[in-house]
Amino acid sequence: ANRTQGYGYENTNYYRGSTINFYGIGNIHAVRDAYQKVHALCLNPNTSDIQWMQLVENTNWPSMTRLILSASWQTAFHVHYNRLPILLHCSHGWDRTSQVSALAQLMLDPHYRTCEGFSALVEKDFLSFGHPFHTRCGHGEGKNEQGGDEGQLSPIFLQFLDCVFQLVNQFPNFFEFNARYLLLLSENIYSCRFGTLLCDSEREREVVAGIRQRTYCMWEYLDSLPDLVNPLFNKAANDDAGVLMMPLSMLLRNVTLWTDRLCMHGAKATTPCLPPGTELDRHSTLHTSVDETADVLKRAVSDTNMWKETALSALKEVEELKKKIAKNEGENE
Repeated sequence: ANRTQGYGYENTNYYRGSTINFYGIGNIHAVRDAYQKVHALCLNPNTSDIQWMQLVENTNWPSMTRLILSASWQTAFHVHYNRLPILLHCSHGWDRTSQVSALAQLMLDPHYRTCEGFSALVEKDFLSFGHPFHTRCGHGEGKNEQGGDEGQLSPIFLQFLDCVFQLVNQFPNFFEFNARYLLLLSENIYSCRFGTLLCDSEREREVVAGIRQRTYCMWEYLDSLPDLVNPLFNKAANDDAGVLMMPLSMLLRNVTLWTDRLCMHGAKATTPCLPPGTELDRHSTLHTSVDETADVLKRAVSDTNMWKETALSALKEVEELKKKIAKNEGENE
């Protein structure tokens, strides 16, 4: 049906010496169905904790994440190691294409792993290339205004952020931004607080709605929050490292549920509690990533100093005790 309308996949007869590979990434309807299942699972107070991981996998949300990451990894692999040009195309060219293209560039180019580069990547591969944010998110529309089957609604960009989270979660020091950055960005997909992710095209944003002149920029807001920056990120070292190409099995086997986002409003506790004495300022998000490496190192250094002081104090007491014993032995003689 797609091919009769000019969509579908490319004809290899027009590209001599090329091969075509299908990766089986679900369409917008499959993505919406999987998200509704995982969302309902996380909100259900009667969900079995014993079978939690099995129930999460049964939603197909994690497997879809792995498929997208696999396609992105293989795209980056062929570009970097085989020096091959890659043509990406889903049925329409603005959903799965944008996801795979952006993730592959995230692996290949260290610039896109900075805050400035990541915003440019989203602007280029989603906004400028025509990802229909209004159609996919239903901004300002009622539940049934796009048709009985929910029309073209689908959390494509949220799924992309979930894939980025998997990379940040596994390799935090390769990214200038942290998991909180992605969480806050995901919360504003549907908030309509900023004009950055509104409308379906550049023309609608710039000409029809005048979004840039009438709304605030989300990227400027995110850049104004210092808590969203990874303190352990070393730009020079990241530039020297270049590509982020891990073994594919390592990447896919460590995919986990983005609990900070998907379980944010869940009836049961899922994310770890904050350490005792931790204070949140007004800019902080309530849900934090479990891989807060900086906080872990700070606590480790603090514990080390505490035990060092304890050991020095004990050593001092031992020395004083030795002096007392020696003095008493001298008096007895």
